[in-house]
Amino acid sequence: MRLLFVLLCSTFFLFSCEEKIEGSEEMSSYLRQSFEFNNRILNKYKAEYYQLTENQPSREVVSLNELDAKFKSLIIKIDEAILNDTYNLKNITSESKEIFNELPKIVDNRKDYLLNQLIEPKNNSHELRLRYLKNRLVIAMAYAFEYGSRKTLSVDSFYKVEIDSIISRKIENGIKLTFTSEYGQAIKENRHIIINQIELNGQQKMIDYKLKDNYSFADIEFQSLQKGTYEIDGALRFYGRDGQIDIPFHKTMEVK
Repeated sequence: MRLLFVLLCSTFFLFSCEEKIEGSEEMSSYLRQSFEFNNRILNKYKAEYYQLTENQPSREVVSLNELDAKFKSLIIKIDEAILNDTYNLKNITSESKEIFNELPKIVDNRKDYLLNQLIEPKNNSHELRLRYLKNRLVIAMAYAFEYGSRKTLSVDSFYKVEIDSIISRKIENGIKLTFTSEYGQAIKENRHIIINQIELNGQQKMIDYKLKDNYSFADIEFQSLQKGTYEIDGALRFYGRDGQIDIPFHKTMEVK
């Protein structure tokens, strides 16, 4: 992703040195090529994200999906405005600000996934300003999809982990489920597991259980479980310098 930022800095430099460029055609060509390059990177991260969420629905970020639809619509409007000097830019400006304001929430305010604020180039060209905006938007969205598509995400000294498997076995007082997490077990302190809901054969059930810490991550002990398909929704909870970090999970298991 560092290359994306280099390209944007280059764009800004070229704007600043515009008087040294013969006309605006060269600048327009550069910005078109820059957008095409950045858009290919965005599509790469999009493909990884949608593949990940298809395999792991709990990793889906609804707000990112919604923002992607707004981004596509806005790019179409910008392309129309580039061809029409009389196009009203008020809506484009408003929608661009909306996207830029939403992105920090999607990347959890991680500075390394946020587009640096640059001084807007001093250029009165209708087309060049719009092409510059297109590049800023596509780079910002690429950062967001890169963040959403990563298998594990560093958050200070923690990792964004997931429950790898659930191991079921009978114990003296009932049944014990062991939640395992390859990355989670490396975090020794300030880790918890939260159970939000348990369903049996599609019906929500109130089931008594006890949570116990273990090396793999956590154990859940039940006095008894009926036969059937269980779906467990919950979250892995960590506490760091920035406060509480919740990582949702959804797991299905069979009791025979």
